[in-house]
Amino acid sequence: MEEDRKKFLLCAGIVLFMAIATVGSLAFFKVQTGRMAKGMEREGYEEYGNYYVMIVKDRGSEFWKSVYEGARDAGAQCDTYVELLGNNLSVAYTREQLMEVAISSHVDGIIVEADESREMKELIDRAAAEGIPVVTVLGDNTAAERQSFVGVGNYNLGREYGRQVIQLCGKNTKNVLVLMGNGQDTSQNVLYSGIQETVEKEMPMEGKAVLDMKTVDNQSRFAAEESIRDIFMDSGKLPDIIICLDDLSTKCVYQAVVDYNQVGEVDVIGYYDSPSTLQAIERQVVYSTVSIDTAQMGKYCVAALDEYNELGNVSEYFSVDVTVINHQNVEKYMEGGAGDA
Repeated sequence: MEEDRKKFLLCAGIVLFMAIATVGSLAFFKVQTGRMAKGMEREGYEEYGNYYVMIVKDRGSEFWKSVYEGARDAGAQCDTYVELLGNNLSVAYTREQLMEVAISSHVDGIIVEADESREMKELIDRAAAEGIPVVTVLGDNTAAERQSFVGVGNYNLGREYGRQVIQLCGKNTKNVLVLMGNGQDTSQNVLYSGIQETVEKEMPMEGKAVLDMKTVDNQSRFAAEESIRDIFMDSGKLPDIIICLDDLSTKCVYQAVVDYNQVGEVDVIGYYDSPSTLQAIERQVVYSTVSIDTAQMGKYCVAALDEYNELGNVSEYFSVDVTVINHQNVEKYMEGGAGDA
């Protein structure tokens, strides 16, 4: 009997302890949940009608950050949240992998810096088949079922570059090197044709520009620096003018001109109006740059998706404004004026 009594008391004690522990845990959970709810109320959160994602190759570049800011601000005005997909992740996912994520997540729209690859076409077509509208930006895939393309007229952009070359040549003969990206972006070939035809048609009889092109590995900053360093290693074969067709190449060439003491010897025509490029123009290390209205580009991407989602159709092409910035007008484009350089 005494043994049974001890067992009973032990079991009762265990049950009582478990009951107290359960009640205590529930109370603690309720308190913590209440604190979290109050914290969320203090911090605030918003709900949106649409969720769009932007997918680009170089999420860290100033150019794409600026385009994203334009898209995000435009989305905030029309009940849409825009996310730069893959940003701040520990793993560097490719555009194709991020497209898979976006499609699996059934987002309301995709903005992607595309190329003409077969894999990109298949991903865009898959998104379209699942009812997700896709807008390509800057880089296109003309064979895919995308709803719209937001970019620049590459031939007209080439003409702007060509006119800068003509200004630099004057009555002289100069060797011009155009740095091409190594991706599957055929738009750069159209741009190069624009440069070539403008120089041939508008160059004065006294002057001459000898055009050449070189592929630069722009998959990473290190690879681009290596490709451009190779150009400057042989000073006897340096071109008189270097044309850069992306922001990364512009920065690398600008740095190489300084490092190899070629300021005043090699003229640089850049791409995009990043603060470092504007400072280089002000210091006359870079001759000029072709600036794309990135805020407008981001805004057009969101507008294209909104229009398609609301009406079921949208314009196939949105053209973004382009401006040439040189030493004469650079001050008004520099944040806070030239004195901050």
